[in-house]
Amino acid sequence: MSAAGIGNAAAGALAADVVKNLITKNHDRPATKGDILALSQKIERFHRVLNIALGINGELPYFDMVTKKIVYFKNTIPINKNKF
Repeated sequence: MSAAGIGNAAAGALAADVVKNLITKNHDRPATKGDILALSQKIERFHRVLNIALGINGELPYFDMVTKKIVYFKNTIPINKNKF
């Protein structure tokens, strides 16, 4: 093992990484911890459930991502039940 061989190996690995970064598109690169944290912060806790009927008093069903249960919230938009 010589210093020249080590230098050549390091230069080759560096060149391969540069070429790989130039060729690989940004959306095809692996996710980092920062990417995953940013995504988890964008996910909302409550998601509207569309295939469950309204509650007794017209409350809208939502899925709670923390408790993994369906919860009902008061509907602030008037609903015309005679429309359908």
